[in-house]
Amino acid sequence: MQVSIYGGINEIGGNKIFIKNGDKTFCFDFGLSFKDMNQYFSNFLNPRKFNGVIDYLYLGLIPPINKIYRNDFILPFKEKLRSGRYNITPSDDNLIDACFLTHAHLDHCKFLGFLKKSTPIYMNWITEAIANYLDEISSDPLVPEILHFYEAFKQVPKKKQKTNDEIQYKRAKRTDYKKHDCLRKIKLMDSSKPYFFNTSNGEIKITQYPVDHSIPGACSYIIEHDGRSIIYTGDFRTHGLHSDWVRTFINNAKKSNPITIITEGTRVPSVEDFKNEKFKDDTQSEKDVQEISGELINNYHGLILFNYPSRNLDRLLLYYNLAKKNNRIIAITPKIHMYIESLKKKLDEMEEENIKEFYRDYNLPEFNDDFLSIYLPRKGWGKFESEDYKKFERIILKEENYINYKDVKAEPDKYLMYLDYFMMNELIDLDQKQDSILFINSTTDPFNEEMVIQDKKLNAWLNKFGVIKTETIHSSGHVNVEDLISTLSTIQADNIIPVHTEHAETFTEFGLSGNIILPEKRKKYTF
Repeated sequence: MQVSIYGGINEIGGNKIFIKNGDKTFCFDFGLSFKDMNQYFSNFLNPRKFNGVIDYLYLGLIPPINKIYRNDFILPFKEKLRSGRYNITPSDDNLIDACFLTHAHLDHCKFLGFLKKSTPIYMNWITEAIANYLDEISSDPLVPEILHFYEAFKQVPKKKQKTNDEIQYKRAKRTDYKKHDCLRKIKLMDSSKPYFFNTSNGEIKITQYPVDHSIPGACSYIIEHDGRSIIYTGDFRTHGLHSDWVRTFINNAKKSNPITIITEGTRVPSVEDFKNEKFKDDTQSEKDVQEISGELINNYHGLILFNYPSRNLDRLLLYYNLAKKNNRIIAITPKIHMYIESLKKKLDEMEEENIKEFYRDYNLPEFNDDFLSIYLPRKGWGKFESEDYKKFERIILKEENYINYKDVKAEPDKYLMYLDYFMMNELIDLDQKQDSILFINSTTDPFNEEMVIQDKKLNAWLNKFGVIKTETIHSSGHVNVEDLISTLSTIQADNIIPVHTEHAETFTEFGLSGNIILPEKRKKYTF
C-alpha cells in the first residue's frame, strides 16, 4: 500500500491522507488548514467564489491533484488551470474511489465540497447529522457542499417568461435545485463493521471504530490488506468519558498486524519542552471539568454564565446535568437547541437498539424539559418579530418556548446561561450589578494570534461589567502525550507517521520501537 499526505504536516488540522492499493485510491479526510487560511484571510477577506478553485490552489489551501476536483469549478478557468502551476484539467474520471471522514470538524471535512460529485463519501450517521446541522446554521458557502452538490455558474429558466419565444434565464439559487439531483454519494458506515473493496492488487478491508473526541461521531480507521494494516487515528483522546471506545480501537489496531500508523499529535510539545516535561502540566480530564464546575455552581448565588465548544455534546450534557443537580435552568442558544434536534431527527430514522445505545452515551434533554430553556437574543428591530430571525429561530419564536434578557434579569440566580464571545453585548441588556456574575470559562486557551485578540476583547467586556471569570476549566479533545506514547507502544506499528501536529520531530524522543517517519507533503511512502 502507498501513503501520500497532502495536509496536516507541521500544523494542527487540515488533514488530507491518500492511501493507494493497486488501481484504487482512498482519501481520508479533506479538511481546512486553519493555519494556511488565517495566513491569508480574515473575516472580511475571503477566497472568491467566482474564481472556482483558483484562489485555493494558488495559495496552497488545496493540493494540485488532477482528476479529483469538480468540473464546474474548473471548466470556466480551464485554460488557466492547464498551466504548469496547476496542471488541473476538466475530466469525468475520478482519481478518488472513496473518501472516508473521521468527524465533522471543519479541519477534517470542509473541503469535501471541492471533490467530484461521483466521489463516494463514507461517514457514520452522527457525522452526517452534524453536517446537516452545519448546513442549516452556517453562512459559509462551502459547508452545504459537504453533503450536497450545487452546480456552480448554473442558469435555469425563469418561472415567469416573457411572451416572445426566446426562453429567459436566471442564475440558479439553492431553491432552484431539485433535492434528489444535488445529493452527494453519502455512504453511512456501521461502527466496527468491515467494508471490502476490490483492487487490482487484491481485496482491501476498511473498518471504522468510534473513538472519544470533542465532537460526537469521531472515529478511527483500520485499513487491511494481505495480512497487514495501516492505521489512521484521526483525532482522539483517552481522558474523556468514552475511553472504552478507544481501548477497543487500540486492541483491534494491535491485532491487525499494523505496518504503519498515521497518528495525530496535537498536544505534542517541542523537543525542549518534552525533555523538560512541561507537557505534564496540562492534565485536566472531563471528570475534572465536572468536579470543578460542579463545586463552583453549587457555591455561587447569582447569575452564572458559561462558555464551551458548542459542538462538544459531552460538555453540554455535563453542564445540563449540573444545572439540574443545582436546581437551575440551563439556557442555551437556538443554534445549540437545533444541534440537539438534528441528532434527534436522525435518531427517529434509527432502529430501537441504535437509539438506546446512543442514549446510553448521550442522554439528550427534551424540548419541554423543566431544566432547559432557549435564550433568544434581540435582533433587527429588537422586538422579537419573525422578520428579524433565521428560519430555525422562527420556529422557537412561533412556539414561544423561549426566554429573553428580561427573564434572566428578573431572576438571575435561576439560570446557568450559555454566553460566548459573539454574545457579549447581551451583558448590556442583562444589566447586573458589578461582581454579581460568574463566568465559567470552559474552552481551550488561545493558541494563535486571532484567538489571543478575541480573548482580550472578551476579557474587556467581562471587566467592563465586573464579571468574575474563572480559570480555564477545560479538557482537551486530543490525547495527552503520555497516553499517546502508551497507545503507540501498545499498537506496535512498524512505522509511525505523525500528522495534525506542529512538533512531529518530538516523536523521535518517545523511545518507541517503530520507525518514525517525519512526513513530507506529496511524498509517496510505500509499505
